[in-house]
Amino acid sequence: MKSKRLLQIFVLLVMLFSPLGSVQTASASSSPAPQLDAVVIDRNLNYWDASYYGFVSSGIYENWRFEFTTSHNFVVTVTRMSGDLVPLVILMDGSGSELAHGTGSLTSTQPAGSYSFQVQPESGMGLYMLTLREVVVPSQPSASTVVVPTSINVGQTAAVTVSLNNVPMEGYTSAEFSCTYNASLVAPGNVVVTDLFGLDPVMASTTPQGGSFIVAIAGSNGRKATASGAAFTFNVEGLQAGQAAIECVARISKGDNVLTALPSTPASLTVQSLGDTPTPTFTPTPIDTATFTPTPITDTPTFTPTPVTETSTPITDTPTFTPTPVTETSTPITNTPTFTPTPVPEDGTLTGKVLAGKPVTVSLYTDETLVTSVAANADGTFSLTAPAGTYTVRATADGFLSAQGSVTLTAGETGTKPEVTLVAGDIVNNNVIDQFDALTIGMSYNTATPAAADLNNDGTINVLDLELLARNYRQVGPIVW
Repeated sequence: MKSKRLLQIFVLLVMLFSPLGSVQTASASSSPAPQLDAVVIDRNLNYWDASYYGFVSSGIYENWRFEFTTSHNFVVTVTRMSGDLVPLVILMDGSGSELAHGTGSLTSTQPAGSYSFQVQPESGMGLYMLTLREVVVPSQPSASTVVVPTSINVGQTAAVTVSLNNVPMEGYTSAEFSCTYNASLVAPGNVVVTDLFGLDPVMASTTPQGGSFIVAIAGSNGRKATASGAAFTFNVEGLQAGQAAIECVARISKGDNVLTALPSTPASLTVQSLGDTPTPTFTPTPIDTATFTPTPITDTPTFTPTPVTETSTPITDTPTFTPTPVTETSTPITNTPTFTPTPVPEDGTLTGKVLAGKPVTVSLYTDETLVTSVAANADGTFSLTAPAGTYTVRATADGFLSAQGSVTLTAGETGTKPEVTLVAGDIVNNNVIDQFDALTIGMSYNTATPAAADLNNDGTINVLDLELLARNYRQVGPIVW
């Protein structure tokens, strides 16, 4: 009995004088509500790399509160000091929802926010020592999703910010974010792109459905993302109570037609119910029914038909028809027609080279009338022949601005147009590269049609095609050839 009393006094002294040690501070935040039937004692974690002591049993849990002002990689270790304790440590967010758990230790990466470690016995009871250490890892590019606030009621909205972190010096030309969410708990909307990729960025997005949507962003006219920061934001509305995970996984391009996936940090949103809403009671007002008594009709009209007498008169006269004879006289043709052939002008030849990432067609027009056309070779070279004369020559490729110029073909001679490169991005074929073309990419994302939107001709419409479009954003055609 005396030893038990001494143990209780020791536990009380430990709780009064912990924590011990100091390196870097971390302030406290609100604690979660007690769980099960155990008494939960709130404690504070004030320092990194310090030793904290506590006592837990089946009826006593301890909850250590702390707050991050920036993202941290960390490991928490709970070591048994006495008894037969097997400690369980649970990482929770500011609203008390579990994020992760581990027996004896736990390693995690979390963005800025309020958190707590709850220590409870997986089995047994006894004294323990808790240590929180920051894990120093080399800075590497990543994506993160943060939601503010972390708890809302049904019908309220929260703001979600998606960021790129540790962006390298050479920067990114484009990025694709595949976002997932619990469609039964929240509904996203109002996507807004920031200027992380420079002024006038180009954006394509899919419609949120089935718990996912995609946002693709590319810097226009050579601009890049060269610093860390928010790439875009959106809102989520609470639909029903529950814990909703929200994550946007990023793939980036450095302009080499290759997409590289980045590690990502998700966010968690708690949607709380407002309780039962009383259902209004509706009592219909009775409607008086009018009584209608029809008046019987007693008079019956009398109708007496008048007899009709029909007398037919027989036809006795027979008409007489006498045909008139026709006399036909043919006049012999004595003149022989004379045919004078029109001389055909001799042809001339046009050659040249047109570069594009897709098949090219070169055509000759008189005014707007097509005279002839030819498909360019795989290397862009072409040769076509037409009667001598002056024409408009036009080079086209699916999804590219056309090149156009004037050419005069001389009979028996070969003319050559200078090499020209077509400009990618005119998907809707209206001679301007704009947001309507980007919209088509968003509507066709991760498909192969329409072929005009597959600008790099790799069989998939995605952010790499948007990147090609963005290089030439707001250019107009046709290109002078």
